Amino acid sequence: MLFMAFNVQAQETTMSDTDQEKMTRMMELMSQTIEMDVNTELFSKVSTNAYVSEDPKAVIMAMLTPEDYETSKEKMKNDVGDKMDIKDKGETEINGVKVLYMKGTTEAEGSDLNVEMYCMGIDDETSLMFIGMVDKTADAKYAEAIEKAKNSVIK
Repeated sequence: MLFMAFNVQAQETTMSDTDQEKMTRMMELMSQTIEMDVNTELFSKVSTNAYVSEDPKAVIMAMLTPEDYETSKEKMKNDVGDKMDIKDKGETEINGVKVLYMKGTTEAEGSDLNVEMYCMGIDDETSLMFIGMVDKTADAKYAEAIEKAKNSVIK
């Protein structure tokens, strides 16, 4: 009985250590600066890799995630959530790089937004996610700025 209790305790410690390692890696990845070309006349920096425009509402965000490309592909295929109305998704090539993409619309703070998400593999344990959102009524220059930022990241 004592052996079983020790074994269960050791497994619980190992699981929490593993979860802690995953969380630490995710936080490290999310804090890394990703070089991208963002029009700072239109967007203000709000965190390491996130930029926003208040009026019209628009967002540019990039982040490294602790999963390989294939895992990201499965998640994007199966877990689209209910917050976004998906119009198109799949796999394509941008700037010679194979990427996953998802395009659709969502509502946030009273605004209808067009959303584009892209994922590219970095290595066997890491992917890069790029997200661009812009109010449907925004001037075309905001969508063009998001496109330019995307192309500066996916290469």
